[in-house]
Amino acid sequence: RAIANPSLMIFFSVRLLYGYFLDERYHRRLREHCEKITVSVPLEQFYVVCAVMEVTLATFCVLRALYHGLCAVCYDRQAGRRAVRKAGSGGPAAAAEEEIDARAGASYKYVYIAEFYLRDIPTLQNLSALRLLSYAHPNLIANHAKQFTSRHELARSMTEALLGREPDACSDEQLSEHLAGLVLQYCKDQDEQQLMAKADELVDLAPYDSLMEFTNSAAARDRDYIVREGLQVSVLDKVWRLQVVVFLESVVFRITVLLCALFGMVEFFTKVCRLSFLLTYPNVAWYLPAAYFLLLLNQSMGMNSIQELLRWRVETFI
Repeated sequence: RAIANPSLMIFFSVRLLYGYFLDERYHRRLREHCEKITVSVPLEQFYVVCAVMEVTLATFCVLRALYHGLCAVCYDRQAGRRAVRKAGSGGPAAAAEEEIDARAGASYKYVYIAEFYLRDIPTLQNLSALRLLSYAHPNLIANHAKQFTSRHELARSMTEALLGREPDACSDEQLSEHLAGLVLQYCKDQDEQQLMAKADELVDLAPYDSLMEFTNSAAARDRDYIVREGLQVSVLDKVWRLQVVVFLESVVFRITVLLCALFGMVEFFTKVCRLSFLLTYPNVAWYLPAAYFLLLLNQSMGMNSIQELLRWRVETFI
């Protein structure tokens, strides 16, 4: 499938482009077929745009897979040659450098092998522009939204600056606990049970939610308390920038989802019409419509890659 799918994509796309621009008889039949479609859309232009897009997409993914495969082999051989040369030079320093180079070559090798087998091969098996529809799938939008936004990374950086911590010196849980402690210490006169419930709520928050909760609290509005605790007051004055970035990310994500849904539906509609054209075109070998039907069936089944979804869940759990 990893070989047949991109090969058929390139073949049918190139064949359509060749017939559209260089074969007058083919172009005339294609125009007649498009005129029979009752939907008022520029179907001929859709054919050309989708064909160009699929050729470009298939070529890029094939070249990327070849690059990762060749890099896995080349890094392994280069590390071996360097190890042989340094071992011949002798000395403990050369032996240590030889071991470092061997480990570096092996690590790069396995990175490229993982890219080839875990990303490139599954992508090539059901590669098509139809996969744009998976980005707009209702059950996967929440997952894509989490991957699209950088709110938690930005909030983490601002929290570290607010607390005066070094970058990556604390985990997200430790930063949330510190902010929760500041809020609870300021509200220590309240009922103990309420404080415990609020503490459990604040500690479990993500970096962005924790920072927003602290910013909206009474402790953040008391600048004297902030100064006494040794926090950076100037960071709180820049929180609005983070909120603007998060809002713009939300707008861009929604536009991206709509565009993916639109282009995916156009691609699916074009492929169905193309299949009907191949089935009704005279003097066409029987195996060409059959091959295109199997190609469309394979790409339709692969619009949502179950393997990638399961791997994402495992990585999230880890």
